[in-house]
Amino acid sequence: MNRRDFLQQLGCGAMGSTTLLSTLTSLLAVNGAMAGSNSKKNNAANEDYKALVCVLLAGGVDSFNILIPSGTNSGGDNGFNEYKNVRSDIAIQTNTSLLPLNNPQCTGFRGLPCNYGSYGVHPTMTGVQSLFNSGKLAFMANIGTLVEPVMNKTEFNSGLKKIPLGIYSHSDQIMQWQTSVPQSRDALGFGGRLADLLHASNSIEDISMNISLAGKNNFQRGKNSAEYSIDSNVDSNNVGLTSFPTWWGNYGILNEIRSNSINNLVSSTYANLLQKTYGSIAKSSMDSFGIFKEALKHVPSINTTFGTNSLAQDLQAIAKVMSVRGALGAKRQIFFVTYGGWDMHDNLVGGLNSRLPVVSDALKAFYDTTVELGISQNVTTFTISDFARTITSNGLGSDHAWGGNSIVMGGAVNGGKIYGRFPKMDVSNNNTQNISFRGNFIPAVSTDELYAELALWYGVSPYDLCYVLPNLGNFYAYRTNNYPIGFMNFNGTTISNVDQPQGCLNY
Repeated sequence: MNRRDFLQQLGCGAMGSTTLLSTLTSLLAVNGAMAGSNSKKNNAANEDYKALVCVLLAGGVDSFNILIPSGTNSGGDNGFNEYKNVRSDIAIQTNTSLLPLNNPQCTGFRGLPCNYGSYGVHPTMTGVQSLFNSGKLAFMANIGTLVEPVMNKTEFNSGLKKIPLGIYSHSDQIMQWQTSVPQSRDALGFGGRLADLLHASNSIEDISMNISLAGKNNFQRGKNSAEYSIDSNVDSNNVGLTSFPTWWGNYGILNEIRSNSINNLVSSTYANLLQKTYGSIAKSSMDSFGIFKEALKHVPSINTTFGTNSLAQDLQAIAKVMSVRGALGAKRQIFFVTYGGWDMHDNLVGGLNSRLPVVSDALKAFYDTTVELGISQNVTTFTISDFARTITSNGLGSDHAWGGNSIVMGGAVNGGKIYGRFPKMDVSNNNTQNISFRGNFIPAVSTDELYAELALWYGVSPYDLCYVLPNLGNFYAYRTNNYPIGFMNFNGTTISNVDQPQGCLNY
């Protein structure tokens, strides 16, 4: 067995632990990220600063109570009545309670029009409403994980189309949204692949491009890159960091029992390898800690007020890290944060009333802070979730479904629009996008298309899109200034057509 096989095969299953032992498969990646070794260089990356912020709403958010049809369209369909009738007890009960979106142009997708002409948002989401109406926020309508386009329920039922693994499974879908490789349970993350390509854009090798406020995650796992974890306690006195990764101590990982287990399972050669790798990571982590600690002494005063909840505090910490990007040598950064509690099989109305304003207010405060710091055009924030939920009620809440609605926010976003194709609020057999009597929609937009446009804006060349998104060729072939969806403003920048691929290989 060689070194790579040892690290890949040992894993946590043999150890029965969720500690450092469960991260052995990524020790090489962590080392690679800190050392900056073997990272592909990409000359398409601009010198200006850009950051992506991924907000995972873990548990499967009921996004059809976030974005809601509010009136009659040109075809005479009363969207709100259809919504209310099908959602019954879990619907917003009055049209006037919705926060109206001004002229919400719904773009349609793949030649299919949107089903409704006017929309509103949940009554508690004033921040989201304000950002949308000011052109700084957009919705992705009916987006989800796809291996290839599935146009209707006939194709879905035919067995001729590749369907994502476990489309109703939390563990599968929460992973697939982070990797955008829905046919695999062992893929690298979108953020990790980006960092693999563009890590060399940053000038300090000891600082990872990927910074997590949620510990280890799939989104930021790359071949030669991994996340650096911090917490929200970021200020000049308490920098919110530890000198070792969050999994290092684990309340006594190096106790006698586990030491004996390792000694029994690992030969002296690999025990020495583990010791050296472990020590190398510790040194790199301490080097990173020192750089962060010094940089964070210089966080400027921020006037925007954030809430005291975990999401607001995490986004505030991200803003502070961004504010010292120069001291960190960062021209590219990727942040990951989680806000959970969305698996609402019961008490959905009350649950959304308490949690949606947290998201809305935190996003608004974060955007306002990027304006205050002068980087609103350089930061794009987006939400992801395991899946949407059924549009019909189970009597108390809603259950697992597939395609749903997500948010993209930032100064470079072509906001005030709804991209994709909002599905018809209809559970009958006449609705070709619905695959269940509960109201479960085939996604109109794939995660690949969302991520491809973010990647192009971030600085990935068209030639490298296939590495970042292996399935992208099933949805999109690059042509000069033809973007996957059209929600980002490229400010007239022309991306070269030289050496661009017409399709991608599934690898």
